Amino acid sequence: MTEKKNMQNTEQDPLEQSPAEAAQAASASPEKHGKNKKRAVAVVLAVVIAAVGFLAGWLGSWYSRDARLRKLSWLIDTLEDNYYQDVDLDALYDELYDAVVPDRFSYFYTAAEYDRLVAESEGQNEGVGISMLQEDGSIRLYSVVENSPACLAGLEKGMYILGWSEVGGEVSSGSVEELSAFISAQDGDFVLYADHSSDGTASAENAHTVKKREYLAAYCLYRDSGSTYAFRGETSLTLTDVTETEGALAGLDEDTAYIRLDGFDGNCASEFAACLALMKERGRTNLIIDLRGNGGGYMTSLQSIASHLLRNAERSDPAVAIAVYRDGSRNTYRATGNDFGEYFTEESRVTVLADENSASASECLIGALVDYGTIGYGDIYIRRDEETGVCRTYGKGVMQSTFTSLSGDAFRLTVAEIFWPNGRSIHGTGVKPEDGAVAVNAPLLPGETDTFLEQVIADLAD
Repeated sequence: MTEKKNMQNTEQDPLEQSPAEAAQAASASPEKHGKNKKRAVAVVLAVVIAAVGFLAGWLGSWYSRDARLRKLSWLIDTLEDNYYQDVDLDALYDELYDAVVPDRFSYFYTAAEYDRLVAESEGQNEGVGISMLQEDGSIRLYSVVENSPACLAGLEKGMYILGWSEVGGEVSSGSVEELSAFISAQDGDFVLYADHSSDGTASAENAHTVKKREYLAAYCLYRDSGSTYAFRGETSLTLTDVTETEGALAGLDEDTAYIRLDGFDGNCASEFAACLALMKERGRTNLIIDLRGNGGGYMTSLQSIASHLLRNAERSDPAVAIAVYRDGSRNTYRATGNDFGEYFTEESRVTVLADENSASASECLIGALVDYGTIGYGDIYIRRDEETGVCRTYGKGVMQSTFTSLSGDAFRLTVAEIFWPNGRSIHGTGVKPEDGAVAVNAPLLPGETDTFLEQVIADLAD
C-alpha cells in the first residue's frame, strides 16, 4: 500500500544576472568620464566579490557533501572525460538509481513515468488494458482491466493468445515480448485471437478487434444468482447491467452477492459502495469478496472500503491499520465511517477469496475483517498451487511513501511496517491455512469456468 508525500528540493536554478552582463551594462551607461571610472572600479570589485563568493560557495557545497558522494562524482567525471569510448551517462545513472532502491517494493520514477503512474492511480489509463504471462510456451492473459478496450472486445482473464495481426493482415504468433512490441507499434485497430483453450487456432470465431486508447479503468464487478453488473462509460462510469452478455453467477444462492475487487486505486471505493447499494436493493445480505490477484493500492481506498465491512467496530472511525516507522513513531489509519448495519444483518456471512497475489491493502482489509469479527479465518479461501503446494497470500506488510523532487522525479520508498488493528504483522508470511484459512486446489488462471469460485460456492451451499 502507498501514501503520497511531496518533498521540495532546496536547490534553486541560478536566475540572477551574470557578472559579465552586469559589467557590460555598466560600461554602456552614458555617464561622465569620472563617474564611469568610479563605476568601472565598482564593477570590477563586484565581479571579484562575486567570483570569490561563487568559489567559496562551490567549495563549501563540495566539501559539505558526504565524502562518498564526492568520490562518486569524481569517478563519473573522470570516466566521462577520459574513457576511450563515448559513455552513455543516461544508462549509467539509470543503473545508479536502481542501485539506490533498497527493496522490491520501492522504485524510482522519472517525471514522465510518475505522471503516468498518478494518472493510472486515478483510473485514467491508456492502452488496451491487458497484462500477460508466458506459460508452457503459450501466452495467457493474466488480467483484463474492466471497461478497457480489451474487456469491451470480449477478452477475458485466463484466455490463451493464439495469434495477432493487423486488420486483414497475416496472423503472427510468438513470445510475450513479440506481442508487446506488436501492440506498441499499432496506431489503429488490430486483432488478437484468443480462446480459453490452447489447442485452438486463430480464426474468425476467436478474433477480438481492439485499439489502444485512453479509457477509464474500473475496479469492481458485481454478480449474483440473477444478474451481473459492471462499470461502463467513456467519460464517467455507471454501474451497468451486463447480464445478457456476461450471464449471472450460476450456483450462487439467492441471499448472496459476489463483488470482485481488482485493486485499491482510482474510484474503487465509490464503485464498491455502489455495488453494496445494489446488493441491498436486490435483497442480498451475504457477500463474497474476491481479492484474487489484487495487489493493493492506496491507503485512502482501504480506509473507505473498510468503513462498510467492520461488524463489531464500536467507534465511528475504527482503526484499520497501524504504520510503525523506523524511529518507533506510529500512525493509525482509520476507516472513514462505520455503517456495516446498513448492508448486513447479525447473521450475514462474509467470505473472502485470495491467492498468492493478494497483497498489501488486500491483506490489510482481510486483517481488519478478522479483527472486527466480520469473518473468521475459516471464511478465507486461499488458492493452493497443485505443483508447489504453496498456499498463502502474498505477505506484504510494509507501506511506501512517494517523495517528489522539483524536477518531477519521484522516489517511492518503503517507510513503515504495517500491522493489523490487533497488532499482527503478516509481512513475509501472509495468511495461510495454518491460521485456519481454507485451501482450494485450483489453477492460478480460470479456464472457460472458474473452478476456484465454483468450489467455494459449492462449499457455502453445504
